[in-house]
Amino acid sequence: MGNASGKRDTDNLYNSEELRMLESAYKNASGGALEKLTQDRLVETWSQTIERSLAESTAQYLFTPTKPGQQCVNIQLKKFGEPYYIMERGTIDQKMQMLLGSMERSGNDTFNSKQLEQYIYSVIKSYVHLESTAKNSGIKEWHELGFNTTERSAATFAKGLMRNLGKELEHTMPNDALERWLHVTPQFLQIWREVFSQLYCRHGGSKRNIIKEMEIPILPALCDAPQNSHYRPIIELPHVLYINAQLPREHRHKWRFLFSSKINGESFSTMLGKVLDKGPTLFFIEDEDQYIFGGYASESWSVKPQFGGDDSSLLYTLSPAMRCFSATTYNNHYQYLNLNQQTMPNGLGMGGQFDFWGLWIDCSFGDGQSVESCTTYRDYVQLSKRKQFKIRNMEVWAVGDLPVKDEDEEGEGQKRSVLDGNLEDRAMLEIAGKKMHSDGLREPSMDD
Repeated sequence: MGNASGKRDTDNLYNSEELRMLESAYKNASGGALEKLTQDRLVETWSQTIERSLAESTAQYLFTPTKPGQQCVNIQLKKFGEPYYIMERGTIDQKMQMLLGSMERSGNDTFNSKQLEQYIYSVIKSYVHLESTAKNSGIKEWHELGFNTTERSAATFAKGLMRNLGKELEHTMPNDALERWLHVTPQFLQIWREVFSQLYCRHGGSKRNIIKEMEIPILPALCDAPQNSHYRPIIELPHVLYINAQLPREHRHKWRFLFSSKINGESFSTMLGKVLDKGPTLFFIEDEDQYIFGGYASESWSVKPQFGGDDSSLLYTLSPAMRCFSATTYNNHYQYLNLNQQTMPNGLGMGGQFDFWGLWIDCSFGDGQSVESCTTYRDYVQLSKRKQFKIRNMEVWAVGDLPVKDEDEEGEGQKRSVLDGNLEDRAMLEIAGKKMHSDGLREPSMDD
C-alpha cells in the first residue's frame, strides 16, 4: 500500500523505465523491504559504489527531518529518488539546496567552503571509480597507458573547480556565492550528474540507455596511443578531465597523441615534425622544479613570422595548482612559430610578446620562458617556478579530429606532394638554415 502510494506520487516525475529502476534500487538498498530504508542501510549499500563520504553526505540530505525536532527513521520511494530527479531535471536552486543539505551547515544563509571542497573531491573520486568499473568505458585505455588518479591530483582538481567561487575564499561564505558558482562551473554539474545517474542505474539493475547521453564528453577518447612500454605520462587523469572541459566543445571528444620527449627524443625538429598541420594542440611541460603547465593552441601549427590562433587559446598550470587562463583579447599574440631568423625569435611561443612570453620553447628545445605578466591571458600568473626554466619532460596532444584540407587547397582527388611528407626532415633542414630548393619543383597542379 505504502509503496503504491509512493509510486502514484512519482508517476508524473518519471517514465515507466525510470520508475522500475528506482523501485529496484530502493529494494536493493532496503534489503527488499518496501518502506523500511534506514540511513545506515543506505550508506552501507551506496558505499559499495561511490565514496563513503559522498554516500554519507547524501544520506544526511535525504534523512534530514522536514520539521525541527522531528526524527526521520525511514524514507519512502519518492524521497529516495530525489537526488536522481534533481540531477536529471532539477533547477539550479534545487541542486543548490541538495548541496547545502549534504554539508554541515554553518548558518542559515552561509556554507563552509572546506565542506564544499571535500564534497567536490568525493564526487571526483566517485566518478573515476564508477567509470573504472563500468563496461565499455574509455577510462580503461587511459589507465592502461598509465594515467592514474592520486589523492593529490584529485584534491588539486577540487581546488581548481573551487576557484570559480572567487579570488578570496573564506572559511564561511554566503549561499548566493554557491548559487553563482553552480552557474559558472558546468564541469562540476556534468560530473555530479553522471555520478548519481550511474549510482541509481547500478543499484536499480538498469542499463545506461535510460539516461540521455552527454552532449559533451567528460572524458575524451584516447587515440593514437604511443606503442612504447617505457612511456610514462606527465599528467594524471584529473588533469585530463580539467583541461578537456576548457576546450571548445567540438574538440572535447578525442585526444590524439603526437609527441613525448621521453620516447621521441629531446629534439625541437622531431617535435615540430609531429605537430605541424595536425589541428589544435595541447602542450604539457614538466620543468626541472616539477611544475606542470602548458597551453592550448587553437590552430594548426605552421612556420611563419606572424602570430596565429584565436581567442579560444589558453594557458594553464596543472601542478602544484590547477589554473586556466583564457584570452583577454587585449592582443592577438596567441601562437607563434618561427625558425632560422636573424632578427626574430626562433622557437615556439604562446602569449606575451617577443622576449617576454607567457610560454616559450626555444628551438634549442631544452630552454623555456614564462614571464611574470602576460596581457594576452586573463588573471595570468607565471606558469613555471622560474622565469627561465629547463624542460624536464614534454608532451603534445592534438584534440578533435584530424583536419582535412579543403579541395580548394589540394584539388579534388589529388594527394599531397611527396615534398610535403616527412615533416621532421623538413623541420630539421629549416632549423639548420638549409634552403628548400625542391619547393620550386612541385607539380604545377598542386600550386594552381
